[in-house]
Amino acid sequence: MSKGILYFVLLITLLNNKDTEVSNKITVDSNHSLASRVFTESEFQIQNKTKDVTVKIGDTREEVERKLGNYVDYYAHTNVYEYRNHVSIHYKTGIVDGIMIYDTAMNPRKFKTPRGIGYGSTYQDVIHQYGRKAFMDSKKGKVSSITYAFEKNKQGQYNTITSFDHLVLEGGYENVKILSMAFDQKGRLSFMMIADHEFAYQPEWNHIQ
Repeated sequence: MSKGILYFVLLITLLNNKDTEVSNKITVDSNHSLASRVFTESEFQIQNKTKDVTVKIGDTREEVERKLGNYVDYYAHTNVYEYRNHVSIHYKTGIVDGIMIYDTAMNPRKFKTPRGIGYGSTYQDVIHQYGRKAFMDSKKGKVSSITYAFEKNKQGQYNTITSFDHLVLEGGYENVKILSMAFDQKGRLSFMMIADHEFAYQPEWNHIQ
């Protein structure tokens, strides 16, 4: 399977869960308090703290390539650029609007979210950091993906939402960011995407061959 088609399959799998809210059956260790539910723009990035490298939504392509070097592959099917350490970026008019990390065999857990979520994280870790207010897909009783939708309020902070109905009525998605994660059969994170709403739900597939 080509990388372009792989991206297509992964994204469709993740985003088809948008109408399924996480159930109360998902539990979090009661001995640990839940992390802050105040989200800001700084959430929408990946970090390699060892190298002091961050890549965030809104970076320019020049900024990304100054941090990661030149891209090593390009997938015309998805208009996605792949960089070292299997970091993949989608640009809209030269600005990052989608960040993806994948392939646990090749990426030794270098990049994480600011809340420490990355390869090896369990869905319990994710719920602990981001909360239960999310969309979920499960197979045979195991969580296979979790998607968070964050909407920015007038104060510039983000709240998680579980319905896009009011956005449809108001006619705007520009203040929404998406965090989606897929999990392997052992319940460990194996794919993550941070994106604005347009790329997450209306990716510009050029063609599938």
